[in-house]
Amino acid sequence: MSLKISRKGLKVSAIFLFLWLFNLPSFPFATAHNESFDHPQKLLQDHQQNILALSSDTEALKFNQRFMSHQRKRPYPQTSRKPSSGGQNSSPISQELQETITTFWAAMVTIGNIQMLRALPEISSNNLVHPEKLLLDPQREWILSKPSLEKFKHLLEVQKKLSILLPQSPITHPLDHGYSQFADFHDQSSSTSDRLSWTHLLNNLGIKGIEARLLEYWQQKNPPTSPLVSDSQKQDFIHQYVESRLRPLFHTYLLNLGIQAETQANNVAWKSWDQIQQNQQKEQTHQALMRLCGNWKWIIHNHQNHGDHKTTMTFHPPGTATASQVQPTTILIHGDTVYLKWTFPQGTQEDSLLLSNRDTRLEGTFTNSLGPHGSISGQRLSPCQS
Repeated sequence: MSLKISRKGLKVSAIFLFLWLFNLPSFPFATAHNESFDHPQKLLQDHQQNILALSSDTEALKFNQRFMSHQRKRPYPQTSRKPSSGGQNSSPISQELQETITTFWAAMVTIGNIQMLRALPEISSNNLVHPEKLLLDPQREWILSKPSLEKFKHLLEVQKKLSILLPQSPITHPLDHGYSQFADFHDQSSSTSDRLSWTHLLNNLGIKGIEARLLEYWQQKNPPTSPLVSDSQKQDFIHQYVESRLRPLFHTYLLNLGIQAETQANNVAWKSWDQIQQNQQKEQTHQALMRLCGNWKWIIHNHQNHGDHKTTMTFHPPGTATASQVQPTTILIHGDTVYLKWTFPQGTQEDSLLLSNRDTRLEGTFTNSLGPHGSISGQRLSPCQS
């Protein structure tokens, strides 16, 4: 006779030990468990140089493969059975998962670059408006290809506009009293509620809009009484106003955009990270359960009555069972240890087992809440048919 066990994975065939020990009804199966590694911010701290070197989906996928392989080195030996062609480790990942992975690393690159951007002192704010000093073209284009990182795109657009607006050029004329009138005019006009702010003007009309606003001083219907100002003097007035008033304003604005873009990138990274972790957990659960896959000869010894019971257990590949079959409520596999918990109306039973001899032996103990306890010894008869 045989009974099959599993839901999400493992099936067991045999006259099950609990039916022999307690004459109990069937019971359900659970899932394997694994540990995840550190969160995105720590990854960026520990691997910043490698992460900031990424500039394409291809590079991100290759780095992810090396990185994940290093993080999840198997803590247990392979079984003696031969892997099938195109085995688990070489199976291709879906397009959806590839997009999740590349988006995650693009978000990490974005966070790293913005953190570098925000670390620049205001005295070096000229560097702030030259994105090419932080990002190479391929990396910039790669990040911009990710729709979920659109705030970073806006940050770069404003940087580009400001790189045109804020050139470093010397003032060729001394600034006389006329400049103070020019500055007062724009300070007062900018404070009125019916006019766009300088940042809104930059976003909506760009550099031409700002230049047109600055030239309004000399286009008034009632211009101030002052000597004629040459075009070069006008440019000096504009340059001085931009340096003294607008540069600090735009520097603060740019840093605020950086915070917004970093916040968005953090949210994208965490969302992608969770999806990658869920996939990783499923993969590790599958690999862990596959270690039990196959036919086993089990010997169960009950210390209460010193009786031995021999049975054959068959563990089938994950995902091939029906919910109506006899199943444990919990299966946890950590390294070589296997924990089984069974829940039924009369009580619970816990099995603590150890895989050994390249997964051909399975030995340990069981304890039942009703009193029975003893040992379990298993020997693999045949591997799972892949």
